[in-house]
Amino acid sequence: MNSGRLFQSHGLVAIVFLLGLGSSGPAFAQSDYKQQPVQHVFSVAGRFGFGGMVNSVNYGAGPTAEYWFTEHVGAMCSLGVTGDFKTTVLRGHYMFNSLIVMSSFAMRPYLGIGYAHVEADRTHRGIHFEAEEDGFEGYAGMMHNAKWLHKNLFFRGEIGLSAYDMALPDDDLSNFTANFGMSLLF
Repeated sequence: MNSGRLFQSHGLVAIVFLLGLGSSGPAFAQSDYKQQPVQHVFSVAGRFGFGGMVNSVNYGAGPTAEYWFTEHVGAMCSLGVTGDFKTTVLRGHYMFNSLIVMSSFAMRPYLGIGYAHVEADRTHRGIHFEAEEDGFEGYAGMMHNAKWLHKNLFFRGEIGLSAYDMALPDDDLSNFTANFGMSLLF
C-alpha cells in the first residue's frame, strides 16, 4: 500500500495523531504544576448601585442604575448622550462565576441583552431632522471589584452590537460599541 495515499484521508491522519498522543504519556510531570490559591469571587447578589458608562466608539456618556437580583442575574438602566443622539436602555445581565485573571486583577465575565430607545435631533445642510428608533442590543463584558480603591467600587468593560439603524444623513452612530464603566454597588 502506498503510504502517501494512506495519509490523504484527513480522518485517518487525525486518528493516528490522537493515538500517538495517547501513547506518549503525560507531557508534563505533576510536579511542574504549581498550586495557586483560589481567587476571591466577588458577590453582587442583592446589591443596588449607581454609576456611569462611557462609549468609546460613539463618544458618549451617561449615568447608570443597576440591581442584582441573584449572584448571576441583574438589570441595568442607562441614559446616554452621544452628540445629537440620546439613548435610553434597559438591560438584563447574566454573570458567570468563572474568573478571568489578568496580572492581579480578577474579573467576572457577563453576557446580556437590552432594549434601547434612541432619539436624534440633527440639522444637515439647513434641513432639520428628527428620528426615533427602538431595537435590541447584545453585549459581552467583564466586571472587576476594585476593592483596592473602595470595597463597593466596580469597573466594567464591554463590547456590544445593536440592531437599530437611525437612517439619518451623515449617520455616524455605530452599531458596534465598546463601553467602559464604573459603579458603586451597596
